[in-house]
Amino acid sequence: MLTAPSNVYLPRPAASSETRLVSDKFEKYVAENVDEFAKEIIRLASQRSVSARREGIEECAALVEKMLKEIGAQTRILRIEGAPPLVFGEMKSKKSGKTIMFYNHYDVQPEEPLELWKSPPFKPEIRDGAIYGRGVSDDKGELVARLKVVQSYVETQGEPPCNVKFFFEGEEETGSVHLAEYIEKYGDLFKADGVIWEYGTVDTSGTPKVTLGVKGMIYVEFVIRSLSQDAHSSLAAALPSAPWRMVRLLNMLKDANERIMVPGWYDNVSTLSEDELQVLQEMPFDGDGLKKSYGAAGFVGGMTEEQAKKALVQRPTGNIAGIWSGYTGPGSKTVLPKEIHVKMDFRLVPEQDPEDLFKKLRKHLDDNGFADVEIQLESMEPAARTPHSHPFAQAAIAAAAEVYGKKPIVQLGSPGTGPLYLFTRKYGMPSVDIGVSAEDGGIHAPNENLKLENLVKGMLWIAETMEKFSAA
Repeated sequence: MLTAPSNVYLPRPAASSETRLVSDKFEKYVAENVDEFAKEIIRLASQRSVSARREGIEECAALVEKMLKEIGAQTRILRIEGAPPLVFGEMKSKKSGKTIMFYNHYDVQPEEPLELWKSPPFKPEIRDGAIYGRGVSDDKGELVARLKVVQSYVETQGEPPCNVKFFFEGEEETGSVHLAEYIEKYGDLFKADGVIWEYGTVDTSGTPKVTLGVKGMIYVEFVIRSLSQDAHSSLAAALPSAPWRMVRLLNMLKDANERIMVPGWYDNVSTLSEDELQVLQEMPFDGDGLKKSYGAAGFVGGMTEEQAKKALVQRPTGNIAGIWSGYTGPGSKTVLPKEIHVKMDFRLVPEQDPEDLFKKLRKHLDDNGFADVEIQLESMEPAARTPHSHPFAQAAIAAAAEVYGKKPIVQLGSPGTGPLYLFTRKYGMPSVDIGVSAEDGGIHAPNENLKLENLVKGMLWIAETMEKFSAA
């Protein structure tokens, strides 16, 4: 039964009512139609679209295009050989010359482990005021919410407050590997005055978060092969060991203070501005909770909580993501492994150039006797960040305060990575992460969920941001 909780329609905070631009009619329409919006999320989330297995991708793209057409958007299915289709939509407005683009993805993570789901992942259902199912938060609930924001404008005012573009890809969960190629081929379609990025949250206290960027990344795999086959470990007295050589390589990549030792790695790392430092200082950070969640005795290098908070925003990292070699089963096996593999991700901050840094990494190995070591480049992308002072960011921040009746959390950048740079760098477009999800929504995990109360408020937050930016 699709019954929304009775409190999803909340009166506007009295202190902010005079500055709200979203009309009462629009707000009432959203609240009264939450059941229908939930059905549409269930409709989309019922369609499998697991990009890791290329499962249901074409069918889901067709459904997304159909849903775009149902709200009156002009649509196109864009294609590149070997890539999932990209669904593009557009709706014009006479109210403003500005254009806002919604970026989302219609693919989802695999649903395993199945035994931990309380209901089938691709048969979404509503329980206790929330929708449960794979993708209902990341990212199909967000996608549908944006469609329904525009539909709500059409139904109540005839058109949205500005021009709108929709840009929905089908391989975000596998790294958006063809996104740059799509933008190169269809570049003019993606021009806009601002981008509302894929996902946005409230924290566990119900406070909205405005996120203004992401870190960049270089992801590599190092391979050392010393022998043509595994050997008996007694031969280690005479034959070379690939694992020991890898240990020496890794030891020259970072020092005891966690600083990456590749020459020139920090050349373009800038300090935060006074404005950014102020934003960072005001951002809440539960350091004790973070350590407790992961069973950590302390922060790396003995950092204080304030230092850790700053590091998550502005510190490059060099992380060992995986190592495998030799025998790792139960008991003992005396073996000298023929080879070893190590996967590493290097997180980057704004102004660092991943292509330049990858060359510096290769040279560092060559100059130190590791020229024969293979470096397999998995992916690379620069960091991206919209200035806190940009009118688009300010519109999202002000809108959050008015819709939720509390000051939002402003996050300069996520410690994670995404293809945001393709828009902020190529076109110079500002971007904000705002939306309808929650930090505890279980994304990528069993029992992923989206609360209907968050759906309503998040839609109003998006609408108010559109209104404020269009009027600026």
